[in-house]
Order: sequence, then structure tokens, then C-alpha cells
Amino acid sequence: MCDHKLWRDVGKISPYPNTYASITQFDCIEVLAQDVLAGVSGPIIPMGFSMGAIVALMMAKKAPERVKGLVLSSTNCTADLPERAVARLSQQAQVRDGQLNAIVRDELKPHYLSPATQGAKRQDILDLTFKMGMDLGPDVFLRQSEALRTRPALCGVISDFKGHVLVLAGADDTLCPPAWHVAMAARNPRANYVEIQNAGHLVPLEQPSAFRRTISDWLTNLKITPKQEIEA
Repeated sequence: MCDHKLWRDVGKISPYPNTYASITQFDCIEVLAQDVLAGVSGPIIPMGFSMGAIVALMMAKKAPERVKGLVLSSTNCTADLPERAVARLSQQAQVRDGQLNAIVRDELKPHYLSPATQGAKRQDILDLTFKMGMDLGPDVFLRQSEALRTRPALCGVISDFKGHVLVLAGADDTLCPPAWHVAMAARNPRANYVEIQNAGHLVPLEQPSAFRRTISDWLTNLKITPKQEIEA
């Protein structure tokens, strides 16, 4: 339940053009990936955060000839965990009952941040995540929740991917722990794993400078020329 404001403090990630892609219109990861691919042309490097990284993996599966690299942050390549799938159905029922604000406030936000993110910065990020969720609204919540609940396992895409992969994790992420990211990176000999300190799940908001610098340095060292990068 994040929109373009997730990237507000990251700024341009050099050295290629950046394009933001919305993933709010469909309740299926495969259809979302096809929609993003149809909206851009030429070679690309998807930079996906959380659900966006799952869409990025599906893009690599659907169009491996176009996807020249992958940036996967704060995510999970498996199918939905059984306990989370059950919890999503409960959340969906509550949202249909008009309780989106309670779901965003009480069930999503507490899992987002590192204990190191405190004071005014912490409150600002929590306020922003609440605003993004409420601005997107219940219909988007239901579509995204169902897309996540029914998603296929995509770990094999990482193993089979012929390009380079950057896997990023917040050191204090309890929603998608670093161990998951280490396992993802281990699937591909061309993958790099970077753990961002003093960040939980919301790495682009908690540590935007480190996030941008890590990706920019990785891109600079690659000998590939995508037409653009896709943020999702």
C-alpha cells in the first residue's frame, strides 16, 4: 500500500532514466507484470520494493530478453506463507467492512520500522505510510492483498536469471527478514547482497541515501545499458 511517495527521499538513481510504475490496478501478479512491461519499451532494470519486487521477478520471468538486471528490496520470492494467506483473508473481510484505517494503522505499520528510526523521523514515516494507504483506498488494498495471497513462487526466476541481481534488506526488517534475502542472493552467482543498517522494512524511507548509493554504485559497475529503470 505504497505509491510514488515511497521514493520521495531517494531521488534519481543514476546513471539511467527512472520511471515509476503503479501496481494498483489488478489483483494478479502476472497481470501486473504484463501491465508494467506494456507501459515501457526496450531493455529495463526493474527496481522493486516489497510487492514491487515480486512484480519485478514476474517481469523477468515473462520477458527475460528485456530485463537486464534486477533490484529486489524488502521482499520474499516464495508463494504466500500459509499463515499470512489466512491473515490476508481476515484483513480483506475487515476492509470490506470499512476498517481500512484500522488495518493500516494497527496491523501494517507496527511491522515497518527499525527501532533505530525514532523521534520526528519515525512519526513522519508512520504518518506518510498511513496517508499512502488511505489515499490508495480499500479497492487497491483488496487487489494488492489478493495478488499477494495468490502469487506463485518465483524463487526459480532468480536461479535462472542470466543478468545481475542486487538483493537489498533492512537489517531490522521483521516482515521480510534478512535471512530470506541472503537465501535469495545465494540462488544466483551473479547476485550481490547488501544489508542496510538502521532500517526495517521501509528501507527507501528510513535510509534513502544508503539505498540510493548502494543501487547507484551497483549500476555503475555493470556493463549493461537499459533504456530505463522501473521503480515499483
